[in-house]
Order: sequence, then C-alpha cells, then structure tokens
Amino acid sequence: MILSYIYNILKFKKWKLLFFVIIFIIFKWSKIITFQPNINYLTELHKCPACFGTSACNYIHKVDITPYDFYSTFSYLFGVKNVFFGFFINNKVILKKLAHSSELNDFDRMLCENENFGHICEKNLKNVNNKTSIDFYELIVREVTLDFAKDNLVRLRLCPNAQHLRNLLEYVYVNNEQVDLKTLEINIWMSIILNPEPLLLQILPANNNWPVPKYLGACGRIVIEEYVGSPLTAYYNKSWLLRAKIASSLLNAAYMFTYRSNDFGFYLTDVSADNIAIDSNNNAKFVDLENVIIVDKNSIYKEKSMWNQLQENTENLNCTECLAYSPAEICNHKTSDHNYYAICKTLLALNIDDGVLPGGLLHNIPTDILKTYPNVEYLIEQCITPRKPFTRISAGMQLKQLLDTIIEDKN
Repeated sequence: MILSYIYNILKFKKWKLLFFVIIFIIFKWSKIITFQPNINYLTELHKCPACFGTSACNYIHKVDITPYDFYSTFSYLFGVKNVFFGFFINNKVILKKLAHSSELNDFDRMLCENENFGHICEKNLKNVNNKTSIDFYELIVREVTLDFAKDNLVRLRLCPNAQHLRNLLEYVYVNNEQVDLKTLEINIWMSIILNPEPLLLQILPANNNWPVPKYLGACGRIVIEEYVGSPLTAYYNKSWLLRAKIASSLLNAAYMFTYRSNDFGFYLTDVSADNIAIDSNNNAKFVDLENVIIVDKNSIYKEKSMWNQLQENTENLNCTECLAYSPAEICNHKTSDHNYYAICKTLLALNIDDGVLPGGLLHNIPTDILKTYPNVEYLIEQCITPRKPFTRISAGMQLKQLLDTIIEDKN
C-alpha cells in the first residue's frame, strides 16, 4: 500500500528525474547496493527440502536479474518483500522469496527448535526419505483446516473440510511427478505455512486462462513467475474506456474465481490495487495470492440448511473504507458473493477515498457515457450494496455486460 502512494507521487517526470539522479549517486558511491544479487545466496538451496521446490534449478542461473522500468527499480530498492526483477530468454520475469527475511528466519528457527522437524533443520540436515516417520500430508491437512477463530491469518484455507484436498492439489502433484512424494509434501507444507502462492499458481494455471501470472518453477527459497505488467495504480489516469475494459476484466475474474470450477470456489481475501497487474491486452491479473479461502463445493457437509443458499456479505456495509467479511460464513455456504463484494467495494466504488484509487477505477465517468448509459453508476452501487431484486452477483454481471457494450459502442 505504501509503495502505491509513493509510486503515484514519483510518476510525475520531475520527480522521476530527481529519483534517478539520487539512484545514480547511490550506485556511484556505494558498493553495497547492487542490481545483481548472488543467485546462490537468494535460492538458499541448502535448506531444501524446507523450501518451495527445485523444478527451476536447472535454469535459474540463466535469469538476468535486472530491473527493467521505474516501478521495478523502485520495488527492488525499497520494497520489503524480497521481490527481484529480471529477464529469462528475453521474457520479463519476477523472482520472489514470498516472505520477509524475518519470517523466513523465524521459520528456520522453528524447524531447528522443534524436535519433530530437527531432521530438516539446515544445521543437521539428514536423508528425509529414510529418517522421518512424520506424516507431512497430515500436517498439510491441519494447516488448511485451522480454526479461523484461533488464527487471524487466512493464508490458504480449505473448507468446510479437507475431504477433497488431494483433488485440489492434483496439478501440484502432476507438475512434480519426478519429486519424491515425501519431499514434495514437505515443500507443500512449507508453502502453506509461509505463502501458498506457488501452490495456487499451479492449482489455477495461467495456461488454462485463469487471471494469474504463469508459474515458471521454484529453486529453493525462490519462485519464478511471469511478469504480467504495470500495477493497476499506473492506470488511474488512463482513458476512461481503457479503465472500463480493465474493470470488465476484474468482474470477469470475480465470476471465474467463484463459478468456473465445478469443484471449488476461490475467494480472495486481500483484494487491493497493489495486488493486481495489467497485461499487454489490458486484462487484470492477480499477482499476490497469499490469502485465499477455498470452498469445496462437493463436500459432504452437515449443516445443509444454509449450504445451498448464496452467502451475501452484510458486514459493516456502512463503512466506506472497510472490507469486512466473515470467513466462517463463506465456509458455511457452497457459493458466496465475496469476490464481487471485494472487487466492487475496493476497486470500483465511486466514493473510495484511500489515496490509491480515489473515486475508484471508474472515476470521472464521461458526461456523454452517463447520458447514454445512465445505469453505470447505479450498477456500481448495487454491486456494493444491493437492493432487491438485485443480488451483488447479478449487479456485477450486469455491470460487466454494460461496460462491454459501452466499449464496443465507442470503438
């Protein structure tokens, strides 16, 4: 969030010029900062199997770690999430450690201090396959079914139970067939604890047109992903029709995460402009998938009275800056309107005043469009706070259809 504020300030040319002058001075006189960190140091491969995997180790050394624009330069120098930018076979990629250094250190400390995990502590790493009787699959089940009331971090949750967890992880197992099963399940367990993004990028593969970056593999504590494009905040002052196309793609993503899979619904609990990038076709993609609630639509669930009813968010609707929701309520229903609620309220609401997207992505609707299509503002409002006969989902679907009509009419 802070990065977006600063980026909006620095995107004016005079500030860009000043920024790069400062960076030049830093680079000229300091040997500490470098755009090419040691890749062996970054991967921490010696800590595997307590890592994200090794599928990219054969080619990660061919990645040229070099920021390629203003935003990537700024993120590299001042970001705190261990994100690195570079090129691989002439394509832009992002390398992520997926956690703060302090989080990784705490995780390593936990491994070494807990007698159950001592065998995968880097200080006394042993042959995991032969020396441990720990069932890491059971630990995975425990992590994805943690009680919301006892753990404030959503991370990855599968509910209402883990009956079909193996089905959810099918693509992960297929993509890593060459990896010993026990080693793979340690990789999965670590990902769920620290950051499940590499798992979700395989569960929802970009090659199947899910609105996420392509997952290119992992090497130790680093994962490689496709670079999608500039962040959503960079499009705030673009033409209204272009912003309308992006808004349409956001609403399409809400539909896909909710309905596309017959087996699972995916509910994003950290929707923000910071976590979205725009690709070369002006479509939005979600580039931070750390916090997701997954509902098993085919679960044998005891509380059937509510299960088949649409879960409609009614949490703090009068608070314009709040994105309040009940994880338990989402999990008690086969389908929720959460994705539409999060996208419409956080990104499209015309009364947003958060300093990142003031007035929302669709701010300053042209007068001629309002005259011809007066329902635009009304449907945005209904997607946030619906009134009968609308539901939030029906309003969102109609809003997308109307935006598509406007775009086609004006082109």
